[in-house]
Amino acid sequence: MKKYKIAAAIGMAIILASCEKVINVDLKSATPKIVIEGIVNNSDPAKVVISKSVSFSNTSTYPAVTGATVNISDNAGNTYTLAETVAGTYTNALLVGVPGSTYTLAVTAEGKNYTASCTMQPPVNMDTLYQETLTVTAKSIIATAEFTDPAGFGNSYHFVETVNGKRNKTIFVVDDLFQDGGLISYQLFDEDLKLKAGDVVQVEMQCIDRVVFRYLRGIQDLQFNNTVPANPDNNISNNALGYFSAHTAQKKTIVIR
Repeated sequence: MKKYKIAAAIGMAIILASCEKVINVDLKSATPKIVIEGIVNNSDPAKVVISKSVSFSNTSTYPAVTGATVNISDNAGNTYTLAETVAGTYTNALLVGVPGSTYTLAVTAEGKNYTASCTMQPPVNMDTLYQETLTVTAKSIIATAEFTDPAGFGNSYHFVETVNGKRNKTIFVVDDLFQDGGLISYQLFDEDLKLKAGDVVQVEMQCIDRVVFRYLRGIQDLQFNNTVPANPDNNISNNALGYFSAHTAQKKTIVIR
C-alpha cells in the first residue's frame, strides 16, 4: 500500500475562519465588494455569511450585509430559504446536504443578484488523528490526519484545525494529483502555532469540489507570495468575492500529551 506524508506550511495573511470566516482578497482595489461565504454539508445546517470587503491595508471590521434574500436549491427540485439569524448571517436548519447532490445558491443583496453552484463530493473517511513531533529546526508538536485516498484522480480535501476552541487561520488543502490512491498522512504544520501538552485539537476533514479547491489553493498562493496579487477564481457570479461549498465533513479530536 502506498503511503504519503504531506506537510502544509502556510502563512497567515488571509483570514478564513469556518463559515464565519473573513476574506480580504481584493488586493488591487479599495472599492468595497460583496463577499459571500456559503456552506452546505452533510452534518450541519446550511449557512451563508454576506459581508463587504475592505482594502488590503484596512484592518477595520468587515461590515455585514443585511436584508438580503438567500435561497439554496438542489437538483431534486427542492428550494430552501435561509433566514437572517444574525446580522449578515443566513441559515436554514432543514437543509442538510446529501453526497452526490448539486446545490445552487441564489442571493439578492443591495439590488444585485449573485449565483453559485457546487456538487457535494462523496465522503472519504479520516481514519485517525494523532500528534507528531517534528525536529527539523526545533521541536514542534503538530496534528496529523491519516486517511485512504480512493483510486481515481479528482479528490480534493480541506482541513480545518481548531485549538482550544479557536480556529487556526492557516488554510490546509491538498488534492490527489501526485498521490492518487493509498494511505496519506497529512501534517497540519503551522510554524506560528505552538502546540503544548493539554491543548485540545479538533480537525475537520472536508471533501471539497474542485472549484472550491482551486479557490482555496489560490489563497494559499497569495499567502506564500507565489503569485501576483489577484482575486482567486471562485464559483460566484457577478464579480463577488468568496465561495460556495457543498462538501462532506467529519471531525476528530485529540488532546496533546
